[in-house]
Amino acid sequence: MLHIKNAQILNVFTEEFEKTELWIENNQIVFRGPSAQLVADETFDAHNQYIVPGMIDAHMHIESSLLRPAELGRLLAKHGVTSAVADPHELASVAGTAGLNYMLDDARKTPVRYFFMLPSSVPATPFERTGAVLDAASLAPFYDEPEVNGLAEVMDFPAVAQKQADMLQKIADANAHGKHADGHASGLSREQLAVYRQYGIKTDHEATSVQEAQERLDAGMSVLIRQGTVEADELALLPAVTPINQRAFSFATDDKSVHDLVQEGSIDENVRLAIKAGIRPEQAFTMASYHAALAEELDNIGALTDGYLADLVVLPEKNAVAPTQVMINGAWIDEKATVAPSADFRVPLDVSLTASDLALPIKADQPAHVIKIMPHHITTEHVEVPVPSQGGLFSPNATFSKIAVAERYHDLGHGVGIIEGLGIKQGAIGATVAHDSHNLILAGHDDESMALAAAALRDMDGGQVVVIDPDHIVTLPLPVGGLMSDQPYETVDTENQKLQAAFQQISDITFDPFLTLSFMALPVIPSLKITDQGLFDFNQFKFINLQD
Repeated sequence: MLHIKNAQILNVFTEEFEKTELWIENNQIVFRGPSAQLVADETFDAHNQYIVPGMIDAHMHIESSLLRPAELGRLLAKHGVTSAVADPHELASVAGTAGLNYMLDDARKTPVRYFFMLPSSVPATPFERTGAVLDAASLAPFYDEPEVNGLAEVMDFPAVAQKQADMLQKIADANAHGKHADGHASGLSREQLAVYRQYGIKTDHEATSVQEAQERLDAGMSVLIRQGTVEADELALLPAVTPINQRAFSFATDDKSVHDLVQEGSIDENVRLAIKAGIRPEQAFTMASYHAALAEELDNIGALTDGYLADLVVLPEKNAVAPTQVMINGAWIDEKATVAPSADFRVPLDVSLTASDLALPIKADQPAHVIKIMPHHITTEHVEVPVPSQGGLFSPNATFSKIAVAERYHDLGHGVGIIEGLGIKQGAIGATVAHDSHNLILAGHDDESMALAAAALRDMDGGQVVVIDPDHIVTLPLPVGGLMSDQPYETVDTENQKLQAAFQQISDITFDPFLTLSFMALPVIPSLKITDQGLFDFNQFKFINLQD
């Protein structure tokens, strides 16, 4: 038995630090407080340091870090994140049930607790082609896996509103196994939230304003305050948190790059921002642990008292978020430890794309529908503006770039459009990380560079690429399904920074172009996006032509 003494331990039920003791046997806290009866085999003197429950990411996508589950776990543990609620939608979209099995298996190689939510929408909509289709019958057997915690964000709201049988069956299957369904309420009105609630959907991470947060609270939902690489909503949402409603708020990262995870952290960054904004440390750490466990129905974690699992973080000061030590499941984490290697999970690309395939005819005397990037957001503006042309074809410049999405699984075709906000002055970029179907996505200044980017991605079975010119091509291979690296996070971060530096040679923008680009093919998010089948108008929920 381990005895932790001389510690300021957070009581999440009173939201106060108390100088007390913990008694831990195997992986469980057996008693909180001093005891003359319990006998310790080992004693840890905290020397008046502060101890909080292990932090919990209430909603995230492992694949967005470009790291496989085990390697991401090594990084999360360093930052005091001991549990994460993960939606493996990305690899499932590429490889179906085989992808789900890979994620479950690899996650077991790390002590970090992954609670997997089964992808609700593969494909996300009928408006894009993907590598797999997961219906209710395909998902049902996975509820037998102990790591599966429910149904992931229900992105296809029309399927719920229209009472489509397969979607309702997915929700029913989760409920039948004592699990819940998470929400994805981007752009939904208060009346539409009510439709969600009729089917037991009770969480959302898409609120971006105090008003949206309040609407979700009014509907009886938990609000997961998101602070990711592209969507950074925390400072906008914190004013919605009050002493009365705070239990409905927790933290999530959703999608965060490896570099931001290394430099800023994960949920520890959410806590850091909350404290800086005036939230009491006791409240911020409670939101990061116990409230997340409540929202996601995670039993026996999120608190430091009798019967809870021994996941804890030792801090030098109560407002200092960087841990001195981390315990998961009753064992101290060794920062120098490595994880077992990844199983091979390559998914070859079936794409034949040439420069001539990317030509975009345009009428010079008419405006065009253009995707306008909103920096640090995954939503876009739908603008209709004049664009440059030459010889009857769209001619990119530093303001307007060409964007294309090619179906990568069976070479079934591609869509081409125009995007504003990437600032590409020469060359091109490309990736096989393109939510949610993860087809091949390209953006560039000329067709030849875009075709070179496509060829580089095909040759390395997926990844990310910057084409500066034909003689200077920088790549980041992602051999795990074209989405994740099989390398240590330190290596991936270094290679990612080389890629970002290469992009700076062809553009002046400062935000992460790849994470931004990855959401340009996601039609369930407003306003104008592009799939392998063309331009998609979210508000009309249909494809539109480049010009009217």
